[in-house]
Formats: sequence, structure tokens, C-alpha cells
Amino acid sequence: MQHPRIGFVGFGEAAQCFASHLTAQGAGPILAYCHGKVNRPPYSEAFLAQAARCGVTLVDTLESLSDMDVVFSAVVVAVAGTTGEAIAKIIRPDTLVIDINASTPTTKKRVAKAVEARGGLFADANLMGAVSLYKAAVPLYTSGSGAAQFASRFAPFGFTIDVASPEAGTAAAVKMLRSVVTKGIEALVVEALTAASLAGVRQEALRGICDTMDATTFSKFVDMCIRTDVLHAERRAVEMEGVRDGLQELGLEPVMTEAVVKRLRLSSDSALRSNFAARQNYSADDVLDAYRQKIAL
Repeated sequence: MQHPRIGFVGFGEAAQCFASHLTAQGAGPILAYCHGKVNRPPYSEAFLAQAARCGVTLVDTLESLSDMDVVFSAVVVAVAGTTGEAIAKIIRPDTLVIDINASTPTTKKRVAKAVEARGGLFADANLMGAVSLYKAAVPLYTSGSGAAQFASRFAPFGFTIDVASPEAGTAAAVKMLRSVVTKGIEALVVEALTAASLAGVRQEALRGICDTMDATTFSKFVDMCIRTDVLHAERRAVEMEGVRDGLQELGLEPVMTEAVVKRLRLSSDSALRSNFAARQNYSADDVLDAYRQKIAL
């Protein structure tokens, strides 16, 4: 089978990782166009050499990618939408555009519409992990008109691709909501352990956090959080107000802790506690459906 002609728009960490892997698998030559704040035509000798090590030839214009079979969009989120629309203007019909940017579902749908208006196919591909950790095997959750083609073309190269649906933005929505948790955990952990360092109990706090989490699966922990939130949010909010005061006494601004208090207050203000306290059995889905109905009113 003939390898597709592949181009990248943007050539940062993820693009370099994917390009290097594709080159090692014999998929070449690969072109890339970059117009970022640092790397843009005329490219520096160092950047040209870096691209060459990945098996990539840098081009000076976006139009130079117009003959590609596959174009990856790998730019910063702030310009993902405009870049995707610009790519759409230069592609041939049947070109597969793979958007790996962490942009919103609305932006992904906008780009998909522009690509498909030109007769192209669009794959909303989302990195469900860190490239620095997984390398080219990072799980890619994808949707859109070109999702199935993306999987069939690139799985043989060793990419890990899970197709969600043919509707652009579906995978991006999952990625966005996953980020709420993963980045939220990061921010909470940093705040808690910075406070622990100020209090001189860093290792003790780390054990206290990790030992209980390691004792169960994360899915069970999530289920417990949702089911008990509706019952205990008010009590937990009061407890966290005390924690907030304690962090302030240590000299730390309790940014995340304050947000936790606000979130718990929103749950307690929903006035759903008595309803669920009277039920012998209910699921996390029941709680989330009740919260959704409250918001929709």
C-alpha cells in the first residue's frame, strides 16, 4: 500500500514526536509549515536541523502543503480555529485533515465545516495523555467524518486510535471534560503539597493523600464522590472553609480550596439532599441527572 503524503501545520512537541515515529515506520517524505511566535520563515538553522532529525522538510508557505493527502493541524489553541480554516482553503478534495489541537468542540465543528465544504474529511483527534510519557503511542480519541479513515490509515503505523463517532466535536468534548479533572487534580495537588511544605509535613501529607487513593480504583472513587456529594456537600463545605482559613494562616492563597467550597455550596444549595437521603438505593447517574435537571430549570 502506498504511504500517504503527510504534512504538518505547526511543529511542536506532539508534531515532532509523530513525525519522527512516522519516519521511522517508513512514511515519508514529510513536510511541515510553521508560523509561530518563535519558529517561522525564514527558519533558523537550529530549527531546520531539528526538523531534519525528525525526517521532515520545512516549507515556507501553507500553500506548499496543498498536494498532501493528510494534513495534521498541531498549533497552539489560540489560533487553532483560524489555522484550521486556512488549511481548508488550500486542500484538495478527499484530503484528510487531522486536528490534534486541544480546542473546544465548537471550534472543532467550525473547522470541520470549512474542511468538508472543500470536499475534505476531518478528524477531531485528541491526545488522551502526555506525549512526553506515551510518545507516539499516546491514546488518540477521535471523531468526525474522517475519523474512521484516520484509524484505518494510521493504526498500521502503530498509533493508538479510538473512534468515538462520525460527528466532529464529540471527542473534543470528552477531552475537554477530562481536562477539567486532570488539570484540576494537578492544581489541587500542587496547592495541597505547597501548603504541606510550608507546614513541614510534606512527606506525611503525600502518604496521606496517596495511600487511600492507591487502595482503590479511580472509577470507584469517582462513583463514591458523586453519590455522597448530594448527601454531604453542606458539611464538606463547612469543613473546607476551615481548611481555607488554615491555608491562609500558613501564608498560602487558597485558590483551589476556595473553588472547592464554591462547588460544594452549589451542590448543597440544590436542595436535593432530603430526596436522596430517603432513598435506599441510587446511582451516580441518578445524582448527575438530578443536578442536570436543576441546572436546566
